[in-house]
Amino acid sequence: MPYVITEVKHRCWPSSEAVEQALTPLGLSVSAMVGALQSCSHPAAARDGVGFQLDLGPTIEQHLSTVVTGHGLRSASTRYSPNLNEKADLAFGQDYTGRRVFVEVEFRPNVEKDLVKFQIGMNTGALIAAVLILTSDRKSVNAGYTTMPEFAKFERVIDELRPTYPLMMMGFRGEHRSDA
Repeated sequence: MPYVITEVKHRCWPSSEAVEQALTPLGLSVSAMVGALQSCSHPAAARDGVGFQLDLGPTIEQHLSTVVTGHGLRSASTRYSPNLNEKADLAFGQDYTGRRVFVEVEFRPNVEKDLVKFQIGMNTGALIAAVLILTSDRKSVNAGYTTMPEFAKFERVIDELRPTYPLMMMGFRGEHRSDA
């Protein structure tokens, strides 16, 4: 039974306009990023004894990489800083080490670390925009993983943080379908 993403919600900081302005030179938009996530599906059912997020995360990363690099962009260095070994799940841009979009797909309870890494990318001049992907309903990914971060909570956290760099957070919900 494949897993199909059925809903994607999003929010941008400091504004939608700031994120659009950052993405436009790359030939991307907020709606294109939402559409890329919305079109993702995982071809297999959950494996017994394995948290489904462990399979779904790499599928989302690969799908986004394929869709985004199909727009004439390339995969880029995932390192936020030449002085640290912190890496994003995915990065893309016009050049391998130029300014780029950093993407984090987060199912573990350490979203705050991702927000710090985005800030480091901004401070080093490497970040054009940041994209954070979470579930909007952890039960649609793994009901047993009770500490999985969810969109609504981190929407409030990011509101309090008030990032000045272009940040887009997407939250998704999906389901396993026998007819897909």
